Amino acid sequence: MKTSVRVTQILLISGALLLIFGLVFAPRLSSEDRQDAESNPTDLKLSQAISMVENGENPMQGIMMMREILEEDSTNVDVHWQLAQFSITSRQIENAAFRFEKVLQFDESQKYPEAYFWLAQTKIALEQKKEAIPLLEKYLTLETDTIILNGVEDMIVELKKEL
Repeated sequence: MKTSVRVTQILLISGALLLIFGLVFAPRLSSEDRQDAESNPTDLKLSQAISMVENGENPMQGIMMMREILEEDSTNVDVHWQLAQFSITSRQIENAAFRFEKVLQFDESQKYPEAYFWLAQTKIALEQKKEAIPLLEKYLTLETDTIILNGVEDMIVELKKEL
């Protein structure tokens, strides 16, 4: 009888530990994100995909989820932006350039003005410096931070010297 009580206690403690472990490590959304996700399942899917890539859980599955979103809506600027950022991180410069071009093509509200800067950076890396200059000049019209403006202006001057 003592053995069965002990086994029961061990099972209850083990179950409680598993439950606690699951609750602690379960992915969480803030209440604001949860409301947004409930109103837009695409945003939820994108958030999950980003998390998978950034956390290293299963980055390729996250990338595939983003591509699925693009199959449904090829103009989704948020997905193109994220894929461009991940391409930069993985040093896939040509892919990043393609994605940043897509961001600029579909970003009607100019949600991502930095795309001009990053596309210029990819052009520089691909030895297309002449193409980078107008992108940086456009970025100057969108940026308000004087420190960034000064840095970009200096970059343009250096690029023009190299041509």
